[in-house]
Amino acid sequence: TSEYRDLMAKTSYGVSYLSTAASMSVGRLAFILGVEGPAIPVELNCASSLVATHYAFAGLRRGEVDMALAGGATAILSPGITRELADLGMLSRQGRCSTFDAAADGFVRGEGCGMIVLKRLADAEADGDRIWGVIRGTAVNQNGASAGPTVPNGPAQERVLEAALAQAGVTPAEVDYLEAHGAGSKIGDPIEVQAAAAVYGKGRAQEHPLFIGSVKTNIGHLEPAAGVAGLVKTVLAMSRGLIPKQLHFENPSPHLDWDRLPVRVASEALNWPDHPGRPPRAGVSAFGISGTNAHVVVEGYKDTDLPPTEDKPGEGRTQLLPLSGKTGEALRDLALRYLSWLDERTGGTSPDGSVNNGLLADMAWTASVGRSHFAYRKGIVFNDTASLREGLEALVQTDAASLTAVEPPGAGRPGEGPQAEGRNALVEAAAQDYEAGATVAFAELFAREKRRRISLPGYPFQRRRYWIE
Repeated sequence: TSEYRDLMAKTSYGVSYLSTAASMSVGRLAFILGVEGPAIPVELNCASSLVATHYAFAGLRRGEVDMALAGGATAILSPGITRELADLGMLSRQGRCSTFDAAADGFVRGEGCGMIVLKRLADAEADGDRIWGVIRGTAVNQNGASAGPTVPNGPAQERVLEAALAQAGVTPAEVDYLEAHGAGSKIGDPIEVQAAAAVYGKGRAQEHPLFIGSVKTNIGHLEPAAGVAGLVKTVLAMSRGLIPKQLHFENPSPHLDWDRLPVRVASEALNWPDHPGRPPRAGVSAFGISGTNAHVVVEGYKDTDLPPTEDKPGEGRTQLLPLSGKTGEALRDLALRYLSWLDERTGGTSPDGSVNNGLLADMAWTASVGRSHFAYRKGIVFNDTASLREGLEALVQTDAASLTAVEPPGAGRPGEGPQAEGRNALVEAAAQDYEAGATVAFAELFAREKRRRISLPGYPFQRRRYWIE
């Protein structure tokens, strides 16, 4: 908000409090999404988004909320803060984050945003959500009396790691990887590594070191969004069974006796350590320049109750894929994205180049009950990969000007499902009702089926520029 305020201060209007207050930012999101629980801005510098995750996690544990959104965003909008950071010697002169390396000379500012959706595990499973990981414990503390408000405090960092592990009920040796704060500081990085070694080295076998890395070497330091960036990277890495290579790591920092420490920097991409009987586990750290320390313990998730996906491709049930957009062009663009989604999976799930019907049913379910439905609509009826592709290609080739909007969206027969007998007729009627703007009871199309939400193509962004001249 401070940089946006700097930008506004240069205009004839000056600073608008309502446009720049952090409370209004989260309030605006609550208004747009229609959520009514606590909406709390967190301003703790580089620890902000991980602290937000900590409080969201606590609210779920206490039963204050049933779902939480946590994350952060940063945008570089004026030169003032960059100049100040450079004057303080915090920015890298070589233009990269050389975390844990002898060449470390500061960080590079990055821009980005990240959000996670949190639910209690039992609720997420019951709702058929796509679960990326399970947070087991979180902790936040402050450096307190130390060498200075901006100087890292090793003992305080150790305590925050220990507190998160204690809440998680996990021993240090059961954690495979640490996504470190690692901002490329000659002083801060060694202090963080020493603290991690002191805590995570307890009871750890020499042949199973703690691997460490930092996403800042990939995308720069996202400041308020840095913590959630590290968390997202970590759950993606666990789900893919791969620890990514740490970039710009050529000569280990001489300020650490690496041979005596139970930690190893992932200098090359590594398979995630396999430990039969337990899921993959990791810690994620974020430390704010104000002295705030935050740590999250997260583990991988494997769904042991997936719906059947071994159907023969030619024996699929008739399904409905509802597509919508805010313009005709957006609707066609979405269809093109679904074709790309199919292309990525063709040949990977069956020998004849088809996607299995279990996955197609999950796709139809997710698009039906997991997405908003806008004014420009198309219901594609299909029973296998070929018929789905045919319907998508026909929509892509349609003149966008010929696509018309339902006015108003969602009008029609609220609460009424398609009245037809037989599954094929039911799906056809649902498609017609959907394109006419009626509220379709999608759940009726999946009666007695247990489906899972999956990752699908996102809605295309409108390419509009908003800037204060």
